[in-house]
Amino acid sequence: MILFSRLLTIVATLVIPLTLTACGGSSSSSNSSSAPNSGQAEVKNYFDQTLTGFDDETIAFTVYIPENPQGESVPLIIHSHGFGLSRAKNFENPDPIESFLTNDISGDVARRAWLENGYYVISFDQRGFGETSGNITVMDPDIDCRNVSQMIDWAEQNLINLKFDGDDPLIGSIGLSYGGGFQTVCSSVDKRFDAIVPLATWSHLPYSLYANSTPKNIWLDILSIASMGKLEPYLFEAIIGATTTGEIQPETVTRLAGHSPLSFCNGERSDGRTLSTADALFIQGSNDVLFNINEAVENYECWKAQGNESHLFIQRDGHILPTLQTAGRQILFGTDDTLYCGEKTYRTDDLALDFLASKLTGTTGMIIPDICFSLADQQLGVTSSNIQRGGILSDVEESQIIPGGLSNVIDLLTSLPLQTVLSTLSSLPIEASTTLIEVLTASADPSSLVNYLDDIINLLPNELLSQLVAKGKFIPLQTATESGLLAGIPLAMLNVEGGNGDDNLLFIGLGKQSVNGGDASLINEQVLPIRGSGLLTEEMIGVSTSIASGDVLGLMVYGFHPYFTHLASLTQAPLPVTISGTIDLPLTTTNE
Repeated sequence: MILFSRLLTIVATLVIPLTLTACGGSSSSSNSSSAPNSGQAEVKNYFDQTLTGFDDETIAFTVYIPENPQGESVPLIIHSHGFGLSRAKNFENPDPIESFLTNDISGDVARRAWLENGYYVISFDQRGFGETSGNITVMDPDIDCRNVSQMIDWAEQNLINLKFDGDDPLIGSIGLSYGGGFQTVCSSVDKRFDAIVPLATWSHLPYSLYANSTPKNIWLDILSIASMGKLEPYLFEAIIGATTTGEIQPETVTRLAGHSPLSFCNGERSDGRTLSTADALFIQGSNDVLFNINEAVENYECWKAQGNESHLFIQRDGHILPTLQTAGRQILFGTDDTLYCGEKTYRTDDLALDFLASKLTGTTGMIIPDICFSLADQQLGVTSSNIQRGGILSDVEESQIIPGGLSNVIDLLTSLPLQTVLSTLSSLPIEASTTLIEVLTASADPSSLVNYLDDIINLLPNELLSQLVAKGKFIPLQTATESGLLAGIPLAMLNVEGGNGDDNLLFIGLGKQSVNGGDASLINEQVLPIRGSGLLTEEMIGVSTSIASGDVLGLMVYGFHPYFTHLASLTQAPLPVTISGTIDLPLTTTNE
């Protein structure tokens, strides 16, 4: 069962032609073994290269040689793409497809590193994408990272002016999403990375895709389509299970945890591998539903705890859900061009390139904060040296919530004239239409509609779908007495009683009702699934938003949410759940 088929159609329309186009072209194979640091002059050039991997699969990448008339030693920047896309094959004169594929901050930085800074750059196709063959293994340290290490071996032997520090090649990297994941995981496997700039990436894949044992179906469906059928079988089976039963097998969850930087940070890996030694600049989006603030915080704190230099910049966008969220520069991705950090502003590409340059060449770089929460649309931000968790405790007034999506759909449809409903849903099967009329005229139990929810939701026009998405209970917590920022991680301690007992499934986020009036809105479009009953303690999803004096802050609670649309979440028995407790808010004034 896949809900929101229109959304998935949009994604398929975008991703499939791009992937097919990226698979064209030819690549060259060089057997050069020139010694590094030769001092030979080089002319600006780029060429495609392939290697045969350890498992006989092809590894494809494009090598960018800088203009280097003096034969100076220069570092290497490794760049890669997001899930479903492919490498940059022509940074200088890209065609329309190439422009789309590289139209993000990471592509900008890689291009400038080659053309402006005079560095070597390698942009590579990750396993299963573009011209690199093999099944998609989602950053398996023993497969994906082995490919990356083989590519670095090639660079050491063939980039004649590659800069070394002793026996260590000077290597930096940049990439967004999946292109961030190769950096955090593979720099932990291969310690030859010196500086990394991961944008909008994960720390712990089970949390990203299956937080509190609740599948994030809307993104799992998108990733399934973007994989073009090349996922490892166990991963495809996991998506089927998530979509139908709402469950992913424990062994798969464990396996995905091992494809995550957190596993290296915790020091619990059976292979004994430890976290990366590279310095890191993390850039993450507060409105990124796939990889949220908490994941970047976890990465930042892991790197810092290991003694690496670590910085974290929070801006608005990241992964974007078409029809449900506002798009950035790309259809599925977005990154603010400018970051606002207290009294300082930074161009995002300047910041990333300067960070890499300072670590790889020893030049004096920008003075940058440890942590910055930037609000570009208001040109303000706040800096700190630690992530704020909570800070101002507020009581949650005892309230009742009806779980499941069925009641939401019924409430929406009964608010409309019957003729409007029937006209809108005229394509329903006859049996479904008959049952719907009986439910709306109170002559049948609403639960009789369960088997037709898919059909009903997929026929709703956008304006009605948005009402369904926006539905949630706003429980006021406090009224702001001065302007400030919510910047950090809220803490929830909630007592959940009644409903379906241990099978309760609710979704919580923070809401804001403007001093200027209007309905409460979900802050940063983020919700966290919570399960069960009794006393539940949770780190809520991190937030970054401005607060005006007089704004009312509150807890948003949903009985179902479209980010998590599997059958079990939709068909919970609509038995009232009582919720109470406290929320600890990371609220700070803007003049701090």
